[in-house]
Amino acid sequence: MFGENKRINKMMNFFNKLTIFFLGAFCVFSCKGITNLKVSSPDIFNVHPEGSYKDRKQNYLQYAAKYAENGDKSLQHIFPQIARVALGQRLNVDSIRKSLNIIYSNTDCNDFTMNGLLRLSYMNKEKAIFDECIKKEVEECILDFKYWWDDARRDTTYRCYHTENHQALYHTAELLAGQLYKDRKFSSGMTGKEHIEHAIERLEPWLEYRFRFGFSEWLSTYYEVDIMILTNLYDFSENELIRKRAGLVLDLLFFDLALNNFHGVLPTSSGRIYSHSLITGIHAISPTLKLAFGQGQYLPNELMATTCLALSKYEVPSLLQEIALDYDTDLFNKQRVSLNVEDAPMHGLSYDDELNTHLFWGMQEFIHPNVVHMSKNISCKYNTYPYGEHDYNKYIVRYEDEKKKYGKVVDPHLDRFALSEANLEVYRTSDFILSTAKDYRKGAEAYQQHIWEAALDRYAVVFTNHPGSKDPMNGSPNYWAGSEYLPKSTQFKNVSISIYKIPEKSRLKFTHAYFPKVHFDEVVEKENWVFGRKGNGYVALYSMIPTHWGNKVEKYEEDLIAEGYENIWICEVGRAKEWKSFQHFVDAISSSNIIFNGLSVDYNSPSRGNLNFGWDLPLRVNDNIVSDKEDYRYNNIYSQTPFDSKTVKIMNRKKVMILDYDNAIKSIRKR
Repeated sequence: MFGENKRINKMMNFFNKLTIFFLGAFCVFSCKGITNLKVSSPDIFNVHPEGSYKDRKQNYLQYAAKYAENGDKSLQHIFPQIARVALGQRLNVDSIRKSLNIIYSNTDCNDFTMNGLLRLSYMNKEKAIFDECIKKEVEECILDFKYWWDDARRDTTYRCYHTENHQALYHTAELLAGQLYKDRKFSSGMTGKEHIEHAIERLEPWLEYRFRFGFSEWLSTYYEVDIMILTNLYDFSENELIRKRAGLVLDLLFFDLALNNFHGVLPTSSGRIYSHSLITGIHAISPTLKLAFGQGQYLPNELMATTCLALSKYEVPSLLQEIALDYDTDLFNKQRVSLNVEDAPMHGLSYDDELNTHLFWGMQEFIHPNVVHMSKNISCKYNTYPYGEHDYNKYIVRYEDEKKKYGKVVDPHLDRFALSEANLEVYRTSDFILSTAKDYRKGAEAYQQHIWEAALDRYAVVFTNHPGSKDPMNGSPNYWAGSEYLPKSTQFKNVSISIYKIPEKSRLKFTHAYFPKVHFDEVVEKENWVFGRKGNGYVALYSMIPTHWGNKVEKYEEDLIAEGYENIWICEVGRAKEWKSFQHFVDAISSSNIIFNGLSVDYNSPSRGNLNFGWDLPLRVNDNIVSDKEDYRYNNIYSQTPFDSKTVKIMNRKKVMILDYDNAIKSIRKR
C-alpha cells in the first residue's frame, strides 16, 4: 500500500474536485438520502490496523466526545453525549433537549434518536447522570413515544415503520422502554409489560429471519443502524433468548463485513447505497470497520454503530477480525441473501399472516401479487401507507386482468424498492476486490440497489449504472447511486458482465461508468477498453457501444458515457502478481476476442477462457453452464452454510466458531 501522505494528497485533490462540481455544498447522509457532503474529519483514515480492539474502543469514545458533538446530523446529537458520559464527562443537557425535540417532532427516523436515548437511560439506571429535571423530561418522552403502527394515535408527519432496519428500531425501542417502566401506563394506553410482550412477539421473527436469510438491505449503510439495534438488545434485553440471539445475528453481520470489506471501505454490491459512500473514498460504514477491524476512519456524522459497539458487552470475535484482515488469502465468496416472495411457502411462511408480512414489507415487497392483498389490509387497518389504497387497487386490478388474459401475472417484479433474493459473488485479494449481485431483478425499475463494483483502493473504484437523475448526490436513484432500471449481471471470479436493456420510456437514454482517472496511477484507453492501474492492482472496462467522457476538465474525467438504451459492459480485474506488467495486462485483454450477438456476448478472457452470457442466456464458462443462483447462505473457504440454516460454522486455520440459533449458543474452540 502507498504512504498516507500520498493518500491525503489524493483526498485533497478529490475534495477540491467536489468543490468545483458542487459549489462547496456540504452534504450529510440522512435516512432519506443525502442533503450535503461533509468531507472533513479530525480523524485519519487507517489503511494499516492500529491498536487492539480494546484500545480502539477507548480511542473512539475520546474521538466522539471531543469532535462529534458539533456534527451536522441532528438525529445523532445524542450519541456524543453517550460517549461523554462513558468517559465520566459532564452531560450537555441542551443537546439532550434537542434530541427530545427531534423525538417529539415525529420526524422520520426519530427512532434512531430514541434508541440512543434509551441507551443513555440505561446508563443512568446504572449510575445517575440525569438531574431530576431532565430525568422527568426523558421519562415523559419515552412514555409518550409511538412504538408501532397499531398505536391508535395518528401520525402527523410521515414515519417509516416498514423497512428492515426501521422495524427492528421500533421493536427494540419498545422492548427497552417497556422494561424501564413495566408498571407505568404509556400514552399508547398500554402498560410497560404489555409493550414488552408486543415487542418480543415481533423481535423474535425479525431476529430469526436475519439469521436464516440474511439482511435484505445487504452490505448497506444501514448495517450501522442494525449494529446499534443489536448491541442495545445484547446489552439491555432482560429476555435471555432475545439477548443471546441478537449476539448471534451480530456475529453474522460482522462475518458479512469481514468477507466483503476492503482496507476500510465496503466497495461491493449493496441493497441500498448513497453517493457519499460510493465516490468520496469514505464509506458510511468505515467508522465501524475501523473500530471492529482497525481499518477505516471515524466520522462525526456516523456515530450510531460505533458508539454502541464501543460500549457494548458484545465483542467482535477475534476469528472474524482475522478473516477481515486476511488479504494474503485470495477470497472467492458466494452468498445468498433475502427471499423471493414466491418461494416463501418453502420456508414456512404464509401470505395470509400479518406478522409474516412484516418480513415481506422489510424486503419492501409491498405490491407483489402474493402480498398485495395483505399489504392493503395492513395499511387500511393501521393507517400506514407505503403505498396508497388507490395504488394497491391499481395493482390488484392489473394482476387480475393479466391472469384472465394470459393465465398468469406477466411481471410480478413491479416494486422498484423491492429487495428480494440476491445472489452475491465477491473475489478479494490484497490488490483488488470485485463484487456482483448476479441476475438480480433484470430489467426491473429500481431504487438504491447497487449491482456491481470493482475497487483497487478506496478511491480507485469502477462501476456502472443506468442513472435515475442528473443530480450526482441527492435523491434516489441519482446519477451515481442506484439505478432507474437494473441490468442483468453476472460474475465469474475476476470477470463481471452487465447487460442493460433500458425501456424507451426512461428519462435518461444512456448507461455510464464511474472511472475516476485522477485516482489511478496509470490510465490507458484502447479502442472500447479503458484500463487503470493503482499500485499492483489492475482493472479493465469495456463497452459494447463507443463511449465518451462526460466531464469538461480532462484531469478530472470520471464519467464514461455510452449513449443508447442497450449496452453490454465487461470488467476484468487483475494484479501484478499474475501478470508480467500492467502493459502485458493491457495488451492481452485488448487483444482478446469479443463477439456480440444482439444482447449476448462471447468474451475470451485471457485469464478465464471463454465466457458466454446474454439477456436471455445463462452464463457459460468454457461451454459449461454456471448457475447464478446459490444454494448456500455462505460458500467460501471459511464457511459452507446452506441457505436457511439455523446453524453456521465459521473457521480459519486457527479457530472454529459454531453459531446455534435454536439453542442460542455460540461456541469457539481452537482447531
